[in-house]
Amino acid sequence: MENWETIVFTTSLLLLVISIGLSPILEEGNTTSTLTLICMVLVAITTVLETLRQQTHNIPSQYKKIHFVVGVFLIISVLIARFFDMMFFVQSIIVGFLVISIIVSMLIVRKTKSVKQFQHLEKSNRIFGIVFLIIVPIFLIHHYGFEQESYSFPTIFLLYFAFIALAARKIHDDLQRLSITSKQLDPNKQQFKNYGLTQREQEIATFLFDGLTYQEITNKLHISLPTVKTHASNIYKKCSVKNRNELSRLLMI
Repeated sequence: MENWETIVFTTSLLLLVISIGLSPILEEGNTTSTLTLICMVLVAITTVLETLRQQTHNIPSQYKKIHFVVGVFLIISVLIARFFDMMFFVQSIIVGFLVISIIVSMLIVRKTKSVKQFQHLEKSNRIFGIVFLIIVPIFLIHHYGFEQESYSFPTIFLLYFAFIALAARKIHDDLQRLSITSKQLDPNKQQFKNYGLTQREQEIATFLFDGLTYQEITNKLHISLPTVKTHASNIYKKCSVKNRNELSRLLMI
């Protein structure tokens, strides 16, 4: 199952491409349409979130929250500015927010390693990052620097090419993951020691990693269901995760 960051990121990018295609119809004076600006903010937010999810890093979680809050504030600002004739000012801020978010995300990709679950994407991530860093500034400079020519074929083609490249990479990722999940994966047992799991907790963590339900774990270990749930809760607390998916990602590092 896809994480919500991946789903929202892909959806946001698709909506951005669609909204840019519709912009000649939705154009609001000398500013970009409201829909396009909101999509830009969504892409900026989810680009950072998806990058942080895929890379090993020491960036405090509060920075991710701050970035998210700023994005939500900008979306609200777009809706307010639309009624007070301040769209051009907000538009400039959003473009800056998008460019900075992309640059920061690509720098994170360049400076950090992928978590084990996404190591097969490491090379393509770096290549895609370079391509995106070239295409997005070219489009934005052409769009906002030469407004009357902003919808000429070359620049629109560049952005559509970027999305096609992302879609191709996504298909490749899915095929790679199908290949990986068809093989039996084992958790990184060093993580058991790192987080001080007891022998029983290690057994249950391994079963959770393998995708077994609480009832199936109960049947295998011949212990009560409440006991399994208690052990699982303790495992999540010790590993500072909230659910089985986060635990599985941790045990793959």
